Amino acid sequence: MATTTMANPQVVSNPAENLNVQLSRVIRASRQRVFDAWTRPENMRQWFGPNRTIANLEINPRKDGAYLIELEGGPCDSTNAKADIASNVVISGRYIKVDPYDLLSFTWSSNLDPTEETLVTITFKDVAEGTELTLTHERFATELSRQRHETGWTGALDNLKTFAESDS
Repeated sequence: MATTTMANPQVVSNPAENLNVQLSRVIRASRQRVFDAWTRPENMRQWFGPNRTIANLEINPRKDGAYLIELEGGPCDSTNAKADIASNVVISGRYIKVDPYDLLSFTWSSNLDPTEETLVTITFKDVAEGTELTLTHERFATELSRQRHETGWTGALDNLKTFAESDS
């Protein structure tokens, strides 16, 4: 929603409308392999959470199914350690849409900001080189939250690419 004021007639965008992250990777693996990396706990444990360890992982990848991810360790970006980032992060949400090998969509909440619930959508598309994965994470409350998630997702998707391509 855009707003205007009499003193300043220029259009000013609501910052929250633009607070999202969109990242893509081409992964030399089948859509099934890449999708399964997100929906099978034994696979997800091997790549999710850059610079962190998964202490607990519970996923039920079906419409309205819940998930819980508990991460331990330092910040996702080891080159930019921040004292204000919790060493233990708990992420939870519900799957909104699960179309095997095509799309995953789920809500995302964490203990870093319990008042913020965001939405993650991941698409999987066949391309000549394998699978194009596009991740869109939207509805951030602040720019700082958006930046932190972009850093985390960048590392996670790099790990995913390495994992998925390792057995292809």
